[in-house]
Amino acid sequence: MAESQLSELRNMRVLLEEARMLARNLAYHRWASLEDVLGRALDEVDRQIEELRSSSRD
Repeated sequence: MAESQLSELRNMRVLLEEARMLARNLAYHRWASLEDVLGRALDEVDRQIEELRSSSRD
């Protein structure tokens, strides 16, 4: 189960990174707002990935 969750989180991370790259084409004020949201989402996905990795080592 944890491996499946980890795979899903990794896929989500790839999609978020792609969204971040696409957002750079937006007008600056919209880009800055979206960059902030995407950054927080990436941080949360990274946190969950690390949490799953830690729990699978136990």
